[in-house]
Amino acid sequence: MRRIVYLSAFVALSGIAGMLYYSHTQQSTAVVATRDLPVGTRIQDADLAVRRVNPASVGPQVLTTVGAALGQVVAFPVLAGQMLDARQVAPSKNAALLGSGLQVPQGYRIIGLPVSPTTAVGGVLKPGDLVDVIAIPNPAKAAAALDETPTIPIRIGSDVLVLGLRTDQGGQVDLSDHGLNATNAKPASVLLAIPQNEETAYSAAIAGSTFVLTLSTE
Repeated sequence: MRRIVYLSAFVALSGIAGMLYYSHTQQSTAVVATRDLPVGTRIQDADLAVRRVNPASVGPQVLTTVGAALGQVVAFPVLAGQMLDARQVAPSKNAALLGSGLQVPQGYRIIGLPVSPTTAVGGVLKPGDLVDVIAIPNPAKAAAALDETPTIPIRIGSDVLVLGLRTDQGGQVDLSDHGLNATNAKPASVLLAIPQNEETAYSAAIAGSTFVLTLSTE
């Protein structure tokens, strides 16, 4: 009788051990990057691979099929070998890729203007603000002669939407820093949404002007 009890217990424990082993060795699939994918990359088949991984290491947002990522645009940098998360991709290139989530209006373009905190409302700007853009011709920047007509500030944009802020290294400004490049005084840039028909005016101003941004308090 005792032997039957021992045998039954052994069989039961063996079954439990087998189930635990199976649950720990069962694998899931995950899509990983085959190379570093910078922001803005349109994902192609060669950029991805499928790996068998432990289910415990796969988060709920990790993509499990290559088809779910093909044609998508990288919204956040992805390193080679890293699992691809659904939050790291977007259907198209737009302001959502800039981290602010703001959409570029139809017929508008994104442009970056070089500024410093002192010329950009002390650096307190944030995505969603509306600013006026004033271009001050800079003879030294434009390599112009000193005897040319005096520089006159020109308003080239009114109520222009701020999409994002960038440090002098091109990185996204941490909004917890409360503004543009708050940790130092090095030049940086502001990303703006401008009408397509104003691209030429802004491009010409970038070549030979210093910019001042003013923020409406209304």
